Amino acid sequence: MKTKALMVFGIFLSLSGLSQKYPNSKTVDSSDTWHGVTIKDPYRWLENLQSDETKNWYKAENNFSSEIMDKLPMTKELYSDLLSLDSIEPDKIGKVRQVGNTLFYFNIKVGDAKARLYKRNGDMGKEILVADNSLWGNNYTINDFEIDPYQQYLAITAAEGGKEINVVKFYNIAQGKFLPDSLPGVMAGFSPGSGNVYYLQQSTWDVHEMVQDKERVFKIHHLGTDTTMDKVHLSFQKNPELYDLENSRQLSPAWLNIDCDYEAVFSYDVSPYVEMYYRKINSGAAWKKIISTADEVATVNASNNKLFLVSKKNARNGKLLVIDMAVANLAKATLIAAEKSIPIEATGSFSQSKNYLIIPYSKNGVLLSHFTIDMRTNKFSKIPFQETTNLMYITPFNKGNDNVHIARTGWVNNMSYTYSNIGNPFSKEKIFAFRSRTHYPFTDEIKVDEIEIPGHDGVMIPVSLMFKKTLTLNSANVAYITSYGAYGTSSNAQFNPLYLLMAHKGIVIAVPHVRGGGEKGESWHQSGYKQSKPNTWKDLNSTAEWLINKGYTSPKHLACEGGSAGGILIGRAVTERPDLWACAVPQVGCLSMVRMEQAPNGPVNTAEFGTVKNINEFFSLLEMDATLHVEQGVKYPAMLITTGWNDPRVISWQPAKFAAAMQKATAYNADEKPILLQVDYNGGHGDSEDKFAAMKKAAGEWAFILKYCGYYN
Repeated sequence: MKTKALMVFGIFLSLSGLSQKYPNSKTVDSSDTWHGVTIKDPYRWLENLQSDETKNWYKAENNFSSEIMDKLPMTKELYSDLLSLDSIEPDKIGKVRQVGNTLFYFNIKVGDAKARLYKRNGDMGKEILVADNSLWGNNYTINDFEIDPYQQYLAITAAEGGKEINVVKFYNIAQGKFLPDSLPGVMAGFSPGSGNVYYLQQSTWDVHEMVQDKERVFKIHHLGTDTTMDKVHLSFQKNPELYDLENSRQLSPAWLNIDCDYEAVFSYDVSPYVEMYYRKINSGAAWKKIISTADEVATVNASNNKLFLVSKKNARNGKLLVIDMAVANLAKATLIAAEKSIPIEATGSFSQSKNYLIIPYSKNGVLLSHFTIDMRTNKFSKIPFQETTNLMYITPFNKGNDNVHIARTGWVNNMSYTYSNIGNPFSKEKIFAFRSRTHYPFTDEIKVDEIEIPGHDGVMIPVSLMFKKTLTLNSANVAYITSYGAYGTSSNAQFNPLYLLMAHKGIVIAVPHVRGGGEKGESWHQSGYKQSKPNTWKDLNSTAEWLINKGYTSPKHLACEGGSAGGILIGRAVTERPDLWACAVPQVGCLSMVRMEQAPNGPVNTAEFGTVKNINEFFSLLEMDATLHVEQGVKYPAMLITTGWNDPRVISWQPAKFAAAMQKATAYNADEKPILLQVDYNGGHGDSEDKFAAMKKAAGEWAFILKYCGYYN
């Protein structure tokens, strides 16, 4: 960390005389001292989101951004293009599940702004609406549904705006009607016993306020009864030994499976590893720990009192274990499958049917291969279906049989859907009659290259490239680089109509699989977090240099984009090498890392980024902090910095402080390369209020990128 990076806020230019004048951003005399280092924080006042002065500043910034964004000439054209692509699939059907002969699924029809939940009796039955957002309110969006283990009820959840606070309604499947039950909290899953659910209560649901873990209480509600009769299941008063007083971990109760005699409590943070406590159902016994973080267990599934685990202990790519819960000694676990040369993809639960677990392995995040475990015999086998695309997702109908949905996709290939049975595969995969096959335009004209390039230290970085086959590669091409690089999460080869559209328009699309992700296993993740985090943005800048040196583009035509934890990636890439970039779009990004722990969602993220309380991790956070690396007078790229006012994951002052610092530092260049802060008051963590709002936002962002990368004047 250079001294001048910490002192940059002491020097500011006057904004007077600008033809394009940013809203006034006052500075205050505020600082923190950690481990003998004093860090000035002149924009600390922006953290007070309850202040009228602060709220007015955000509104002024958003209005200023809107004035510029509304004048971008390509926005309407791009929005029209996206509407046309959206109309190719008349029905966008997702999450098909089955109870008896009844199919439940989400669908967004061409004219619909939001998903609705439907059912039909068999695939030839009449489509019947079960629920839309009007049951909750106009500003709500249905986001999920879950079938209870007894297959009697649906729990359908919706959230208001971008708050991610789920409000649940219960649907009786046999009667075809909703129950009057209303939980005074957020549902956390079905619990043992027909009609029982766990739910969470806490002191506040305001996304701008921090909630201590000890203030979270879990209760159990039985459907059809008065909630005042609900009993406490977990609380700090009852179970102080389970709670984290540092607020860096959170609890979640779980019923492992309908055929399992045990219930569990998971303690987790953002690391790949969980702690697990368990006890016999309805025993009221003390909770016993069966898994600790030292065991490096990343995934847990259960069947017939057996736990199926992924452990990364002495196996960075993951090994598969099974243990009898009656034994409850991980040292006595049986090895099902040893570590492979490519990592297990799953960071959460595997897909689970009645008798099988489906385990995906991933090469560089872009090519999946699948295996199964027969949970009756522990046999490990290759999946019995052809893997003909980059990605194949296999999802059970429910846990009552072994029928599965099969979705195949790739960078420029939209999803195709079939279904079959794992234990007894059909001679030919079947297709639901109500699911149409569609083909997007431009797919045949796009070339996809999967390559590896050397990073700053010689490590080879996987990169996915997409561009038009007829494109002449030269320095005048606009190129766009996007990545993430955190939590061990891979940038998968998922179909994105925007990439297809932009490649058709002559844009070079690059997705470097930077360190910090999971593309090459846990070792790849650990090569890009905490003290090793600089590898993440250096990998991005190495990709930019490679594209430039190979003649794909040039710095004045090059853009980068990343969101959330990917904000570290973008913020530090452009502050370390501003000469490489014409435009940058950090979306809802982590951009003030030294203050991250002060945000409501901050403490639980210390497992990934570090804590200021640890001297080594403190200096790592300094290095990650893009706001502290803003230097006066440097020619930074044009930036569209975004935030959601209701964002529960990255609080709005994280992007805002970076925007204010950038505007002060580049005031002289505001006309040529503007720094904008766009505030979505209806959205949250990068999402939008509905499908059309999302397309308008995407059209605006791309119009901004193309404008400041010289695609048009």
